[in-house]
Amino acid sequence: MSYGSAGGARSVEQLRLVMGELQVADVRAQVMLSVFTDFEKSGAFKPAAHHEPALKSLLDQLVAWGVALRELRSGRISAASQLAA
Repeated sequence: MSYGSAGGARSVEQLRLVMGELQVADVRAQVMLSVFTDFEKSGAFKPAAHHEPALKSLLDQLVAWGVALRELRSGRISAASQLAA
C-alpha cells in the first residue's frame, strides 16, 4: 500500500526492485491512496470505497504467497531442493 499525490506508485516500483534483490517475495497488486482524496484535512485516514477491489486482490495474492511458502517455512523442504527440481 502506498500514498502520495500520484498514489505513491513510483515509490512502490522502486521498492519492488530493492526487494527483488533481497529475494523477498512480493505481490503485484497495489492499493494506491491519494493524499488529496483518501485523507481528510485533519489528516484522518478515510479511504474511498473504490479501493476495495484492489485491496481484495492484494490480500488474495498475499494469502497465495503464504500458502505457497508454507512448506519452506516449516523446514520440511529446503529452498535448494526446490530450485534443483
